[in-house]
Amino acid sequence: MYGMINLLYIAKYGARVMPTGWWMSIYIIYIVLIWVLYNYRESILEHLNRKKGFALTAVGIAALAALQVQIDPMSLQVDRWSAIHNFLEHLLHGEYPYAAQTHLGGYGSPFPVWQLLHLPFYLLGNVGFSFIACLLLFMDAIRRMYGWLTSVTVFSLLFLSPAYIYEVCVRSDLASNFLLSAAVIIYLHQYHVTFSRHWLLLAILCGLMMSTRLSAVIPMAIYYCKDFCRGNIRQQAGFIAITACIFMMTFLPFALWDGKMLLFHEYNPFILQTRQGNLTDLPLLMAAGLGASVWWRGCWDRYLLSVAFCLVTLVGITFIHNMCTDGSWNQLFSPQYDITYFNMALPFAVALLASPEKDAAL
Repeated sequence: MYGMINLLYIAKYGARVMPTGWWMSIYIIYIVLIWVLYNYRESILEHLNRKKGFALTAVGIAALAALQVQIDPMSLQVDRWSAIHNFLEHLLHGEYPYAAQTHLGGYGSPFPVWQLLHLPFYLLGNVGFSFIACLLLFMDAIRRMYGWLTSVTVFSLLFLSPAYIYEVCVRSDLASNFLLSAAVIIYLHQYHVTFSRHWLLLAILCGLMMSTRLSAVIPMAIYYCKDFCRGNIRQQAGFIAITACIFMMTFLPFALWDGKMLLFHEYNPFILQTRQGNLTDLPLLMAAGLGASVWWRGCWDRYLLSVAFCLVTLVGITFIHNMCTDGSWNQLFSPQYDITYFNMALPFAVALLASPEKDAAL
C-alpha cells in the first residue's frame, strides 16, 4: 500500500512532464531505493544515537517547513489550506465562518474541532504548519510504543514518500488529520484504554474526532468494535448518546449563529464531506470494517494492516463506483478523482512497516 500510494503520485505528476517509460523507471528506482534502505536500516542506523536521530529528524522537519514556505499558497490549485485559513479569518472578524470561500471559490468542509485546532497556526501566519504538530505527536506515540529508533524510521518513510511531501507542499491537512487519528489510537492502545472501563472517555474522544473529519473515527471503530458489541446495553446506549451529543455540541455555536447556512446551504460541510460517497456502497464498506475488526484479533500489527486496508478500500470502492457510473475509467488523474484521499492510510502503513516485531501471520 505504501508503494501503491506513492506510485500514484509519481505516475500522476510524472506523466505531466515526461514519457511513460521515464516515470515508470523513476518509480522502479524509487522502490528499489526504499527496499534497500528499509532492509538495511539497522546497518545504516547502527551508529546513530538518540540525539543524532532526533537532530536529523529536526533538520528533516525544518526542510519540509522551508519547502512549504517557498511555495506561494495562492498559486496552488489545492484549497484545503484556505478552507481553514479563510474560516478562521471570518471567525476572528465576526463573520459567519462557514460562509467563507476558499481562494479557489469553494467552501470549507473541515468540521469545527479541526478548524479550531488550527487557530495557533493561523496566528503564526501559516495553517500549513499544523503538519509539524501532528507529525511530532505521531512520532511521540510511536516512540512510546516501540522506541526512538522506530520513530526515526517512521519519519524517514514519510520523508521519502512523494505522497507525504506533496501533502506538505500544498499545505493539505488530510494526512495530518490521520497522523493525529493514528497517534490517538496508539496512545489508547499503549495505555490499555478499554471500552468496558473507559467508555465515557472513549465517547468524548470519538465525538471530538468525528468533529475533525468523519472518516477519522474509522481507526477507533475498528479497534473498539468487538469490545463495544460485548458491552452491556447501558454502556452501548451511553456511548452512542454521548458521542452524538459531543459531536452536535461542537456545531451548536454555528447552528445558533446561522442554522440555515450550516444545515441547508448547498455546500455545507456535511454535504462536502459525504458527497463523493455512495449509500449503495455502505453495506460493502461496513462488511469490510466488521471483517477487519474481527480479523486483527488483538494483534497490533494486524490492526494497523486492517485500518490501512479499510481506508484504501473506502477510497478505492468510491472511485470504482463513480467510474462505473460516469464511464470515466481513464480519468483517475483528473480533478474528478482526488488521489490524495489514499494518504489517509499512510500513517498506519508506515507504522506497520517500521514495527520492529511483526506478527508471523503477516
